[in-house]
Amino acid sequence: MNERKFSRKSLAVGAWVLSVIVALALGWWASGQATRPPAADLPKAKPATVEVSSGTVSVEQAYGINVDWPVQPVGVNGAGGTLTTLNLPSEGTQVKAGDILYTVDLSPVVIAEGSIPAFRPLGPGDSGADVLELEKFLSSAGYQSGNVDGVYGSATSDAVRRWTKSLGLPTDSTVPMGRIVFVPKLPTVVAPKPGLRVGDQVSPGDALLVTAAAEPVFSFTVLPEAVSTTQPGMVVKIQAASEEWEAQVDRLETSTDQLAGTIAILKPAEGEESICSDSCAKLLRLGQKAVLAGTLVYVAPTTGPVLPTAAILTDANGQTFVILADGKKQDVTVRASNDGQTVVDGLKVGDRVQLSGAPTEG
Repeated sequence: MNERKFSRKSLAVGAWVLSVIVALALGWWASGQATRPPAADLPKAKPATVEVSSGTVSVEQAYGINVDWPVQPVGVNGAGGTLTTLNLPSEGTQVKAGDILYTVDLSPVVIAEGSIPAFRPLGPGDSGADVLELEKFLSSAGYQSGNVDGVYGSATSDAVRRWTKSLGLPTDSTVPMGRIVFVPKLPTVVAPKPGLRVGDQVSPGDALLVTAAAEPVFSFTVLPEAVSTTQPGMVVKIQAASEEWEAQVDRLETSTDQLAGTIAILKPAEGEESICSDSCAKLLRLGQKAVLAGTLVYVAPTTGPVLPTAAILTDANGQTFVILADGKKQDVTVRASNDGQTVVDGLKVGDRVQLSGAPTEG
């Protein structure tokens, strides 16, 4: 009898405890629902887009262009005495046949084209290669109209008289030793040899003039990080006073100076014979070095549809493409890219493309 009473009492207690737990759980759930804000259906964010514009992209690197114009002796002086005037600036100048270079004992010395140096006075009855050079000069200058045959005849004598008169000298039919300095090619740039000055004593056989050994040598020291991307054929623009010269990278050389690193040697632009042409003598000094402002062109200025580089994607096959504003995929070809901007083919100015997102159609 007692056992039955105990069992009923235990069941009652258990039922009471279970009812309390259920009540607490329901209260906690109701409290959470009361404090939670109602759910809202937010609109899906649209990807940012950008409009394709027209523009120009180029890739360039500024460099200091080193210029070295070496010299070599040219012509042989044939006069002896005191150098009384010097008509050439120390930096050199371009001269042509008939120009007066200097005077010795106030007697003018003229330049002319020829491969054989003046080695004797010339007069009627003489003949030879040096006479022929004299006649060619007189003929080209308009003083001689007769035969040019290497024989000092009456026509040559008359031409010499007209020429000497034009120099302000007493009329004479002979050419004294030292009147002419022959050089291989004219016009050319010449300068007095370093240190030559009025008052110096000069002698026959002296080399008083210098000329360019060759074209000026143009080069620049390549930035260490740019050695692998600097290639022969790249265009280099050089600023010289108010002029711009164009050159190309000819080759890369390792400098003997460890501090200099890699040197790019330049050559004339394609189809040109000279980097500076007739301007060399105007803006550069023979025998001296200079540094000019220059620009190495990695990518020539390219104009076309421009968009941010971040909008361009690449698929597994390496094809570049963009996602248009409507979600469609559009293949493009990259033409030039720099500073976050890219010129492409495959789009029109005014198109809108996504900066992020995925295509909705293939």
